[in-house]
Parts: sequence; structure tokens; C-alpha cells
Amino acid sequence: MLLDSSLSQPHVGYALGRSYGFAVRRNRLRRQLRELVKTYESQLLPGVYVFGASPRAHGTEFTELSRHLGSLIAKCTAGVAQ
Repeated sequence: MLLDSSLSQPHVGYALGRSYGFAVRRNRLRRQLRELVKTYESQLLPGVYVFGASPRAHGTEFTELSRHLGSLIAKCTAGVAQ
């Protein structure tokens, strides 16, 4: 996360290396993350965000992935509020 007040909205990227698995696995997780980020978009401050995942994330249920992403975003925004 890199906050940038000159941006009008958050810019989000996804970094999933080959160690995560084949392109099909990486693209599936990228699509899932993209959908989840849409639900949390109102909580994101203007800036640049890059989300990634370790190979252990493969097979994680969508609801649990949502919970982890929500927790991560909460930690990021709590750090800014201090």
C-alpha cells in the first residue's frame, strides 16, 4: 500500500508469481480478488495497492478469502488512522 493524495481513487494490482501455480490457478485467484476488492473499495484510500498470495492460498474458500482480505484492509486503514 502506498497512499497518494494526488490520485482520485485507489489503484489496485495483483502480484501472483509462478510459484503460486499454473496460469489457470493464478487467473482464478486474481478474478476472485478483483471481485472481493470491489466490495471493500469504499474503505480504500486513494493510493496504490498490490495484493498477492502464497501458494498455500490455493483452494481457500471464497468466504474465507473475503475474511482475510477484509482483515488486511482493516489493518491498512487502522495504521493510517493513527
